[in-house]
Amino acid sequence: MHIEQVKKYVISSLACSVLMLHSLAVAALGTQVNGAGGSRPGLFVMSLLLGLFGIVLVRLINRLPVLTPWLLLAPLVPTLVYVVYFKVIA
Repeated sequence: MHIEQVKKYVISSLACSVLMLHSLAVAALGTQVNGAGGSRPGLFVMSLLLGLFGIVLVRLINRLPVLTPWLLLAPLVPTLVYVVYFKVIA
C-alpha cells in the first residue's frame, strides 16, 4: 500500500469521525432544548448538515463521486438520537 493511500484513509477517517461526533452532539443538544422556540428543528437541521458534510468530505478526499447511497447515512444518526430519546425518555 502506498503512503498516499494511507494518508487518504487517515484523513478520511478523522474527518468523518470528527464531523459525525459533532453531528451527534448537536442532535443530543437538540433533545435538551426547552421551550416552543425554533431551536430544536434548527439544531436537527444543523446535525443533518454536519453529517452530510462529513460524508461528502470523505468522498472528495478520496476523489470519488459525491452522489452515492452513503449520503442516506447522514440523516440516520440525528434521527436515531431523536427517536431513541423521545421514545425512551419522554
